[in-house]
Amino acid sequence: MRVLVTGASGFVGRNLVPQLSANPKIEVTASDTVSSASDPNVSFLDVTDDAATSKALRGIDVVVHLATHQLVPSLSDPRQNAKVNIIGMLNILEGARVANVRKVIFTSASSIVGEVSYNPVDEKHPCEPRTPYGVSKLACEHYLKTYQRLFGLDYVIFRVFNIYGPHQRDGVIPSIYHKINNDLEVDIYGDGGQMRDFVFIGDIGEIFAEAIVGEIKNLTVNIGTGKGVTILDLAKLAWKIIGKDPKLKFHPPRPGEIQNFVADTRLLKSAFGITPQTDIEEGLHRTFDWLAKAS
Repeated sequence: MRVLVTGASGFVGRNLVPQLSANPKIEVTASDTVSSASDPNVSFLDVTDDAATSKALRGIDVVVHLATHQLVPSLSDPRQNAKVNIIGMLNILEGARVANVRKVIFTSASSIVGEVSYNPVDEKHPCEPRTPYGVSKLACEHYLKTYQRLFGLDYVIFRVFNIYGPHQRDGVIPSIYHKINNDLEVDIYGDGGQMRDFVFIGDIGEIFAEAIVGEIKNLTVNIGTGKGVTILDLAKLAWKIIGKDPKLKFHPPRPGEIQNFVADTRLLKSAFGITPQTDIEEGLHRTFDWLAKAS
């Protein structure tokens, strides 16, 4: 199976490409907006360039579309966010349609849900995104479904929850690690009881591989553990692993912050027979080992 992975030099891509390449049924072409000189295994592809994207899709069976403009920069530059995420997706879809690509696998985001009405959050939960990033991800989901109805282009949409692991430099877990190592206080908003579903990056490769080589299609599915960890417990566990005494700084709750956000994994289990299994302590150990070497 010939697979094009976009965004291969990002956090998810750096982990996923080796996992997919280890599968004898999958032949990976990795691409990103990086020069071949900086990473000879990754070819240059800007998905906002429609001609280049169409060319890259010739002879491809499945696209794993990871390339994205992230949440935080979307707040200050929503136009660029829409250009990369929405126009980029349209270029992928048009190129895939012309090249007779069989399937597009897309990494959406659990944050498109917005305010949580019930827990655990299933795939039928209403989506009212609160950021330009969330709006763009939801728009991409709708485009995928529309192209399937109009042109028969199959898709799998993964709504990934709080993913973490090696090669991640931003986010709550790297932030906690660096603050503890530099003897700084860890900021806790409210009482720290906000619950999140943390997914170790090493657990997603088998799920993506099954989406590529298997018969699963035209499905939107959560990738989560179904188990919640509070921010306060996460910080305490990090101190335990690193071996330093806790230093906490409590702040008032952030306006509109979601209190509990955990994935309903029933559809993932029934469709793939696979769920992420790495517990949070083991995942933190492996993540901190990588962060220590990367510092």
